[in-house]
Amino acid sequence: MIVDRTRMLLIAAALTGVVVLALGFLVGVQPQLAAAAAAGEQQSNVEQQNGGLRQSLTQLAKDDAELPALKSELGTLTTSVPSQAALSSFLTQLDELATASGTTVTGFTSSDAVSYEPVVVDTTATDAAAAAASDPAANDGATATATAPVLPTAPELVTDPEITASNFSSISITVSINGSYAQALDFVSKLQGGSRLFLVTAFASTGSSEGGDTSAVPDQWTVGGLVYVLQDAAATQASQAAETPTTTAEGTDGTSSDTAAGE
Repeated sequence: MIVDRTRMLLIAAALTGVVVLALGFLVGVQPQLAAAAAAGEQQSNVEQQNGGLRQSLTQLAKDDAELPALKSELGTLTTSVPSQAALSSFLTQLDELATASGTTVTGFTSSDAVSYEPVVVDTTATDAAAAAASDPAANDGATATATAPVLPTAPELVTDPEITASNFSSISITVSINGSYAQALDFVSKLQGGSRLFLVTAFASTGSSEGGDTSAVPDQWTVGGLVYVLQDAAATQASQAAETPTTTAEGTDGTSSDTAAGE
């Protein structure tokens, strides 16, 4: 009996120890293991976030190094196509170009700004050319006849859907200058390559019939074209009206003129 009782006590003690160990694991060790696992997962997430932030900082540092060049490019583009009419600055540019080319600006006229009209690409000619190229009979017939000179192909038209009549306008400009034919051509070349974007639409002599002679005496020349403004026509017309009176004098036909451009 004593042996059985002792054995029972030993078994009970062993079971109690197992229960205590199990409870200790569940109450003390298991939460610590779970906390350690959660901390490890959180550390992994933080390391991933830090890696992303390091990449962002690297990109920001690169962008910051390129910022001066981007600002310079923005300044050039803003001068080329300003957000206001800025005709007084354009007159100053014309005066500088005239001095550099040996010509004299004798007149300047600007019309009211008009809204930009998106260009519609005409694919009729392109489709016809493609059809002719794909038609063997037509090609054979063309080969049999005398070969006509190959006309140059116009460059592909590039448009931007973000440029619309609500944010872009143009101003028609006419400039009169005095100078020889060569000087006038030099003026036009400098005007096209100037800081303000200028599309030449007309170039004619109004002084003599010897305009094509490079050695001709100083002549009167008329240069017509367009400058562009990055705002709608109504706002551009308002900025035109706000120009200094000594720079542009309002005419009676919706134009502005200055016979002493550059002053």
